[in-house]
Amino acid sequence: MIESPSTRRAILAVLVLLVVACLGAVVLIVLTRSTGDGLGERLSSLQDDAVPGASVSENREQLLSISRTFATRFNTYDESMLDAEGHLTEYAEVEDLMTPKFGGVFADNVGYAEETVSQLGVASKGTVYAVGVVSQDEDSAAVLVAGTIELSYPVPDEGGGDGEESEENPPADGERLSTGPQRFRYELSLVKVDGNWLVDDVDDIDDGLPPFSQPSIPETEPGETPPTNLPTTPPSDAPSTESTESTESTESTEGGEQ
Repeated sequence: MIESPSTRRAILAVLVLLVVACLGAVVLIVLTRSTGDGLGERLSSLQDDAVPGASVSENREQLLSISRTFATRFNTYDESMLDAEGHLTEYAEVEDLMTPKFGGVFADNVGYAEETVSQLGVASKGTVYAVGVVSQDEDSAAVLVAGTIELSYPVPDEGGGDGEESEENPPADGERLSTGPQRFRYELSLVKVDGNWLVDDVDDIDDGLPPFSQPSIPETEPGETPPTNLPTTPPSDAPSTESTESTESTESTEGGEQ
């Protein structure tokens, strides 16, 4: 099919308009999204993605990612993480996400979690549901993290409710008791060290206690177990206060009657 001169002119006009539109878009991007004094610097900034707001957005994504990862790993450990010497070596690797100062505090407290896991079989599972940046500048930030912690431990090897001995009615293999998901809200303090965001402190904003790196109560006496903010709640087989008081009251009454 032979095109007429008028048709060719029309097509050429459309192509010219498209080229002009593309050039206009390029100029607009260079003027509005690039930085630098000369054309070369502006084009270079676009090539390197060094555009206004890009670094802020990237930092925000890094903050959200490390905060989510930290809160999950900080609240997750079990017997499978114990090494031959009874240490939570794999769990302790979360220290890589902390500043040296905060990592030192964590290292001083991780032994309490190791004791509950190795001696009582306690396991903890952390799940993060929401993360948000509260404040941020060039080298520090605060991030809120919300989620749940679920603690569990093996069912005690006791007799059944019908009075049978434990040997005749043992718990099923792998059966565990659970606290159920318990909600938490953390405010993480982060600082930038050598270009990387690291957690510098953790504050559970619902427990009424100071941040993790600060002592919650005065130092304990020799022989007492120091407090820890690590998410550990070992089971207790001790009778309740109510039962004890009731027994003592009954014994006292019987003694009076005699």
